[in-house]
Amino acid sequence: MKTYELVCAFRIKEGQDVAGIEAVKKILTDAKAAITSEEDMGDRELAYEIDKESRGRYRLFNVDLDQEKIPKIEDALKLRKEILRYLFVVKGN
Repeated sequence: MKTYELVCAFRIKEGQDVAGIEAVKKILTDAKAAITSEEDMGDRELAYEIDKESRGRYRLFNVDLDQEKIPKIEDALKLRKEILRYLFVVKGN
């Protein structure tokens, strides 16, 4: 089991960020990942427009999970319309 950082950028309009955060938590817990910490990074201007959105709410999740579960999690994240972008990074050991 490794420790990963997952950063997600959510749509802000119509409360989609709140729904997206809850969806990410459910996806992670369904994959038997342990969320060790969570940090709200706030609203930020995007470097470039994504799906006609110029701002996004960023959230950082620190999770412990098995490496082979990442493709399944990524597939589920791709289906969520609230998520503009996401990135998994292995934390240095």
